[in-house]
Amino acid sequence: MTRKTPVNQFIADYADRIGLRTPLEPTLDCLRRIHEAHLYNVPFENFSMHGNAERGLTREALRETIVDRRRGGICFETGRMMQWLLDACGFDYELRLGAGVSPKGPATHQIFIVTVDAERWLFDIGYGARGPRGPVRLADGEQLTHPALSTRVSLDRGAGAPAWTVSIHEHAVNAADWQDIYRFVDAPAEAADLDMAHFYTTASPHSLLNQYKVASIPTSTGRVSVRDGNLTIVADGSSTTTPVDDGAQLQELLGLHFGLSVPLQDLGLER
Repeated sequence: MTRKTPVNQFIADYADRIGLRTPLEPTLDCLRRIHEAHLYNVPFENFSMHGNAERGLTREALRETIVDRRRGGICFETGRMMQWLLDACGFDYELRLGAGVSPKGPATHQIFIVTVDAERWLFDIGYGARGPRGPVRLADGEQLTHPALSTRVSLDRGAGAPAWTVSIHEHAVNAADWQDIYRFVDAPAEAADLDMAHFYTTASPHSLLNQYKVASIPTSTGRVSVRDGNLTIVADGSSTTTPVDDGAQLQELLGLHFGLSVPLQDLGLER
């Protein structure tokens, strides 16, 4: 029988996992510190996604995966962990579902809209290394500038509910232009919507995360990513990609760059 961890201890252990050292309170400074702590310490990764889906998004299952085994996760897994932390801080927030732009896809990316002092903030820790580097004030044309990757939000007030486009300018690869990464309708995502999006992501053969094994994490000067056995390191305007065909080598690189310990059977390398 699984012994449940008290909520206060669970939050303390999760905060320790991400290296969060700040009072848990519903302030903008706390929100920024939470975003940074999680983003740079918990990689986006789907190497064990199917096993995680079978175990469910319960507190104990996610604690065992992300806290105890120090694994990463997809947006629904890290997002559920973040909900409990934001609740513990007393933040006022709603959930949204974003749809990828290139390639175009269904609305399967979970994000947060957090309200602090009557201002709303896009809070996204689940997109991976090419996602926002901090909370972005939800105002048309607002930009969050970062040396490696900047983020911009743009509002479309066309028919129906207002919709936002999230764009990035990746300075770390000397990108010339802004790139749209996802769009979301500014209306709350209900529990059933989230369940369906999670099911599609983990079960549909059309889901990108069922087609590729990936891991990504940002760095102060760029990012590191793995996609189907290729390791890419972006830093200071340069990008290098190295193919990795050997499982033991990939395991070593995942440990070195992401702090991950992934079983050989989950690596997804062709043999």
